[in-house]
Amino acid sequence: MCSGIHAIPSGPGEFPEAVYSFVICDKLNVMIDAGVANSVMDVGFLDKLDYVVVTHLHVDHVGALSEIVQRYKSKVIVYNGYSKYLKDPRKINSDARSVLGELVDIYGEVQPTEATFLEVNGGETIDLGEKKMEILYTPGHAKHHISALIDNIVYTGDSAGGRYNGVPIPTTPPPLELNKYIKSLKLQIGLKPRAVGLAHGGLTSPLHLEEHLNQILSKRFKANLDIGGMAEEILNKHLEVNYKALEEALAKENIELD
Repeated sequence: MCSGIHAIPSGPGEFPEAVYSFVICDKLNVMIDAGVANSVMDVGFLDKLDYVVVTHLHVDHVGALSEIVQRYKSKVIVYNGYSKYLKDPRKINSDARSVLGELVDIYGEVQPTEATFLEVNGGETIDLGEKKMEILYTPGHAKHHISALIDNIVYTGDSAGGRYNGVPIPTTPPPLELNKYIKSLKLQIGLKPRAVGLAHGGLTSPLHLEEHLNQILSKRFKANLDIGGMAEEILNKHLEVNYKALEEALAKENIELD
């Protein structure tokens, strides 16, 4: 029987920390995001998993979903209208190839998921036992993006950047809606969480949220991250895509600063 909070590297063998999945144990256990298909995620400590929250439908967040659901018969929480893309993930895979190219071969393609889907709009509260989980609608990175607040820890998916070596990085691939991204980030800052669970970076201080917002508004968001080897190549590919989309959005959009 599991207890506590677990931040689990769920990226590929070449870079396990590329993605983190989070397991929060209670009377009902919940996982936030399901990593890549070629994941090295170790969930051997889990005897049951009641819910999987899909923050958004990108290959590095739903790749292992089908396998996890088959094993645990978990219910899947996803934004309203989007479970159909998990049942038939051809669009998820093709969109990923158009943005990430050969990285999809490292991550693996998403397989169809058959599950009990709970479609949400944001604002829902789910009782886990001692704790409650609140679903937040946090668009910008994707129009179907949701986050989860549990025990005053906000699990942000890709709605609030990432963090490696203590440095915040943007999670802003196309098609980016920057004003909505900033609004979602400010929403999560306003929660005053005690910690933040980043899909790309793990558990970190809530100060990350302000740092990430400031790096966007100041247009000083490029980072020099020396993590070495294949991991650095994978991260740099993501950053190249994210920087380009963010630069284009900053040039085109009238950023709302209030």
